[in-house]
Amino acid sequence: MLWYDLETFGLNTRYDRIAQFAAQRTDMELNPIGDSIVLYGKVSDDYLPDPLACLLTGITPSDTEKGLCEYELIQRINKEFSVANTTVCGFNNINFDDEMIRSALYRNFFDPYEREWKNGCSRWDIIDLVRAAHDLRPEGILWPPKNPENGNPVFRLTELTKANNIEQKGAHDAMVDVNATIAIARLLKNKQPKLYDYYFKLRKKEAVKQVVRTPFGEPVLYTASRFTNPNGCSAMIVPLTPAKDMSNSFLCFDLSKDPTSLFTATSEQIKATDGLFLLATNRCPFVTAISPVFPDEGMLTKLGINKTSCMARYNLIKEQNSLILTLREISSKEDYKDVDDTDFEIYSGGFFSDFDKNQFILIHQAQPGERLSLNIKFQDKRVFEMLFRHIGRNYPEVLTEEQQRQWKSFCANRILNPPGNIMINWDFFNRKIMERMESNETEPKQKLILSKLKDYKDKLALRIFS
Repeated sequence: MLWYDLETFGLNTRYDRIAQFAAQRTDMELNPIGDSIVLYGKVSDDYLPDPLACLLTGITPSDTEKGLCEYELIQRINKEFSVANTTVCGFNNINFDDEMIRSALYRNFFDPYEREWKNGCSRWDIIDLVRAAHDLRPEGILWPPKNPENGNPVFRLTELTKANNIEQKGAHDAMVDVNATIAIARLLKNKQPKLYDYYFKLRKKEAVKQVVRTPFGEPVLYTASRFTNPNGCSAMIVPLTPAKDMSNSFLCFDLSKDPTSLFTATSEQIKATDGLFLLATNRCPFVTAISPVFPDEGMLTKLGINKTSCMARYNLIKEQNSLILTLREISSKEDYKDVDDTDFEIYSGGFFSDFDKNQFILIHQAQPGERLSLNIKFQDKRVFEMLFRHIGRNYPEVLTEEQQRQWKSFCANRILNPPGNIMINWDFFNRKIMERMESNETEPKQKLILSKLKDYKDKLALRIFS
């Protein structure tokens, strides 16, 4: 098992960059194996970090100048992740950290997904194990006070370690968070070993498919953040049908919702139906079959689930023979087409062909200064722009004089007018620094970070605007 965490320069998983990577390998009993790994990522001139992210982590581009360029950083990370039979684990890593990793792999011509399944490798995320323990097996674990604003349970790592007297000094340092995650995993394994072992099996999509069956399979209990309420995070759902163009996903319906609007909706309208959602079998969902024994009526009632009403809705859905035909017309691909820019097209652009993937091997084998002059043919139109950006971001020193002018122009336009809904442009970056510097609420330690950001900004301006 390889436990890891990232600190990043922002929250957009397709655009922002990795600031710090930390990892610790353990055996299956969670005993450390070998030394911990801590790596830093150097920022390229076409990118501005979010000042608020820097204030949170305490890491600025100046602190990572001696770190690895993104290509060498993600190459090293991928090597660790791809050791045969490694399960890569974290805390909320599937929703965030893994997406950052995928995007960095994609930008640098590595397969974004292979490390998740090849050579016996897999991935796992304990945040839903924590949610399931809270809902189904809470004994032996101390739970943080509920959110005073909405009464919902709290599952932040810092709050969990605090409640259970686990040391986590220096939160938002990746290595500290890795050690805290391992400690919480060890607590769960010791206090609820059957639940831990059951969920560990669900890292394999084949195990998930044994529970989630279609079409119109038996209702299952699904524990996830989307259902969070003061009672917990679980709901009875019905698996409906495999998604049309997503091989690892099922369309499902939340049986606490009224399903009647499903029955009259067109294929265009049905996606917006309250209660309809996608369940991805390759994202470690916590799902469990509902039997007369587990979870029993008392547990369901405690979770705010009315089993009788849910089963009545399920039986109503089963009677709608034409519903499955409408559901199978739904396309999910357009959900990912939010920005017309190669950096954002990991999903909307589709998989690279085997032909192009073989050409990527030539890119990796060539020296950086040779990569733009290899005269390689590609089938995918994204690759030519990606290759230029790859060299500019990682090895700008090998660009010709004309290429450097083009790169400088790209960088200037990128930080003045970032793509899509990215807010961190040059004006925003400057304004946020000045606002925080002038605020009486800003602590001296934070002003030091802001001063470093201002210094970085001034040096960047000389490089790309001169």
